[in-house]
Amino acid sequence: MPILTYHQDSPITKYLIEKDPLLSDLFAKKEMIHVHVSEHYFESLVDTIIAQQLSSKVANVISKRVHDFFNDQLTPESILSASEVDLRSLGLSFQKIKYLKSLAACLQNGSVHFNDIHQMNDQEVIDMLIQIKGIGVWTAQMFLMFSLGREDVFSVLDLGLRNAVKRIYQNEHLSHQDIERIAANWAPYRSVVSHYLWHAWDTE
Repeated sequence: MPILTYHQDSPITKYLIEKDPLLSDLFAKKEMIHVHVSEHYFESLVDTIIAQQLSSKVANVISKRVHDFFNDQLTPESILSASEVDLRSLGLSFQKIKYLKSLAACLQNGSVHFNDIHQMNDQEVIDMLIQIKGIGVWTAQMFLMFSLGREDVFSVLDLGLRNAVKRIYQNEHLSHQDIERIAANWAPYRSVVSHYLWHAWDTE
């Protein structure tokens, strides 16, 4: 699993501080950020669907059951061939079973594919993934960041990111549009700022 590492004194962070001086305090809070990137795209999307609306602890338990059930041979074919009864026994809701079957079917019929995904731009990836029931824009954006390692993604749909931006700007009244306008100034490294925003206050 590749790891992306960002340092508070890197050329990227220095560039970002020049664009937005308020980021200086943000980067000072965390010397280094390590981002684990999963190249197992299908499994990553399966785990993301499982995790929706669950605590990380519960999601991890159910994900482990699913991976164990399939003996770590998690494929579109194995998901499609699995019975609803078996999947329910692993702790999956009827809705999430429907979502996982939709993901598997989209991969099997070719409407979703990973072959040339690195040649696709961010919006093309998002447009492809949101065809899958249970995958929305936020999930697709997380896939861009944590599976493809894209460095210029910011999700205004993420509550944690919105709250962190309001915190560094000391303005609780920032709208979604305000936040997107602020984040646009961080291009082409919006993902880097996002990772710092998520983790800057970890020790508090």
